[in-house]
This record gives sequence, structure tokens and C-alpha cells, in this order.
Amino acid sequence: MLSNLILTMPKYSVICCVSKPDILEDVLLKSITKQRGSHDIEIIPVINNDNRYSASNALNVGLDSSRADYVIIAHQDVAILDGWLEKLDNYISTLNNDWAILGSAGIALKYGSNDVGKWGGAIEEDTVAIGSVWHDDKVLDDTPYWDGIKTPTLAHCCDECLMVVDRRKGLRFDSQFHGFHFYGVDYCLQARAAGYQVLCADLPIIHYGRYSASMVGQTRYWHYLRFLHNKWKYRFPEMYGTHMHWKANELTSYINFEMDSDDGLHVEVKAMGIKEMKLSTDNSQGFINYD
Repeated sequence: MLSNLILTMPKYSVICCVSKPDILEDVLLKSITKQRGSHDIEIIPVINNDNRYSASNALNVGLDSSRADYVIIAHQDVAILDGWLEKLDNYISTLNNDWAILGSAGIALKYGSNDVGKWGGAIEEDTVAIGSVWHDDKVLDDTPYWDGIKTPTLAHCCDECLMVVDRRKGLRFDSQFHGFHFYGVDYCLQARAAGYQVLCADLPIIHYGRYSASMVGQTRYWHYLRFLHNKWKYRFPEMYGTHMHWKANELTSYINFEMDSDDGLHVEVKAMGIKEMKLSTDNSQGFINYD
């Protein structure tokens, strides 16, 4: 009986925090069904259209339900592309046992403030990015907007739009991130702090920007960015994500966002014309704008 149970265990679980079931059906699940072939995959949607969960808690519910060793954690508006699962199989077969997370987009760990310029661009290198991400199926013949190193490469962290995790490493999402920002970055930093590898590679996806609602009305973005920084700034004095970075006495976001104060009172909404915000790490200050 036990041997039969082991043989029926899926190789992959797909976990998604779902706010819009129709988008899940039309995008993520449709692409997985198309690429699935003979792969044994279990689908674990955590329905959250009533916002009963934070992203962290929803994904922990999914991890608790998963039976697979390898878990694909993806946004509902992400589509995997041709050959994606075969690429993942090949990568996993070649990685050593120290890896915990493999993502579709990130910035290579070997690069820091001397290499990475404004907006995360490279100063003297062709690219500091890893992975391949398009924003729409209509531009698949064009260069992806996130176009980087294609081989598995150590990363500062993985973009939250898609991460593959080795569940056997026992990592959990931090429930102190009550909203929908930075839970994945924190998960990656937990892995690195525990001595595990965080990598990104050519796992090509479309992340449909037209469906994304994560930045709409999210007034706690700055709050959780600072929370993340305060948690990890001594262990990781430099950290580069796909939409933000920090280094000594500086936090930078490449995304426009609403701000609020720590007591939850609304302070200010920045104009969409602001392209970059350099945030003070002094808790008594707000931020400084520069183009």
C-alpha cells in the first residue's frame, strides 16, 4: 500500500493565491494544461477573492496541502511558454542539493552597487538580469522586457510572479507580511540566510501587466518595503530585486505607489509622472524624488 502511495505522488504542485478565478482559468491554468503533457501535476488554488488571506498565509495554506517535493508558486496572470516544464525538469536534474528556489526573473547575486545603475541597469556589463519575461502574448516575437542570463545563476532574490521551491527545505512564508508585497523576497532571503541557493534561469513566462492589480490601491507598499529592509538590512546590507534595491542608507523603488503612515493614515499619493523614488531609511522621514 505504501509503495502504491509513493508512486502516485505528483512531481509538481502549482500553488496560486487567487483573487480572480476567471483570470486563473484563462491564463495560468490554460497555459499549464497546454504544456502539461505527461507531467504529473497537482493544482492547488487558494481562493482569496474575499481577501481572507494575506499572500503569505494563502501560500502557506497551499504548502500545507501540497504533496509534491517541487512547488511552482505563480501569480494567476502568469502563463508558462512552450517547453517550460521540460526546461524545469532539466534544471532540477542538474542542480545540486543546496538549491531552495528557482525563479523566472532576478538580478545576479555577483552584482552590487558598483555594477548596478539606476533602474537596475548594468553599468559596465551587458546585463545584470537573469531570465526571460514578456508582458503580453502579442510581443512574443520581440525581445522580452526582462531579458537576462539564461543559465541557472545565483540571484539576490526571485521575482514573486513565479518561483519554483523545493518544499523539502521546510521554508515558510512570513505571516508578518499581511498584504501582497515582498513575501517572496523575504522567502528568498530566508533561504539564503539558511545557506540555501536562490537561483533564476530561462523559465520563459508571460506576466500579463494588463491583468495585474497588485499595485492598485495598495497603500502599504512603503510600509512593507521598510519592514523587509529592517528585517534583513544587517544580514544583507545590499539587496537587488526586480523592482527595488537597497544599499547603505538607501532604499529605492522603481514602482509608483501610494504611501501611508505607520499608523495606517493616508499621507500622500505620488503622481504617475514620478519615475523613481529614493526612500530614506530614517523612519522619521518619507522619501526624496529624483528623475
